[in-house]
Amino acid sequence: MAPITRRNGILAKKIATLQLSLAPLVPLPSGPPHPAFPRTLLAFHLLTEDELDSIAHYYHQSTPGPYSYHYPSNMNWDKEFLAKPQPPTPGPSSASQRPNRHARRLSQTEQNWVDALLKTVDGMRAPILRSKSSPDIAADGTHPAPYAGLSDRERIRIKRRKVGKFIGLCGMETPVEEIAGRIQASLERAVQRSREEMRRNEEIMMRRRKMI
Repeated sequence: MAPITRRNGILAKKIATLQLSLAPLVPLPSGPPHPAFPRTLLAFHLLTEDELDSIAHYYHQSTPGPYSYHYPSNMNWDKEFLAKPQPPTPGPSSASQRPNRHARRLSQTEQNWVDALLKTVDGMRAPILRSKSSPDIAADGTHPAPYAGLSDRERIRIKRRKVGKFIGLCGMETPVEEIAGRIQASLERAVQRSREEMRRNEEIMMRRRKMI
């Protein structure tokens, strides 16, 4: 029974931490806090990607303006880096293939939810790196967008960390590995653009020579 008791104690501490209240942040120059602004640490970890995007926009972080840099912190919101992939157009049979979310028993669903939440909280400080499975060159011969190999979970975790740092939460600093990865991705993109520009210039020169 000791391991179970110890696990329950750890879970109780986690729950107590997640119940901590957060002070609302008002936008500049004035106005009420964002409707989805988390009132507790638990609510912060339950923010959806759409809510995170909306908060970044509401506080002038994803849409730069005169007030963007007058907040105590800045999200450094990179729209291209954090772009949400467009979902594919659903086919006529997509509805029939949709998984049944209520197929499991409630107790099992609750347990899975708690486990996933705890993993999310524990993984907030983990560095985000470009997926090794991401292709270096796309099918059309071009390089994919920076961090194109990020999973939805990884992309949302970055956004959550940026919002968390913006509203004053501790432990939300950007890992050095992530910064290095983004710099590398930017360099690769710059090199690729240079190569494409050189290729276009060579094609133009070849056409001009044929016309002479």
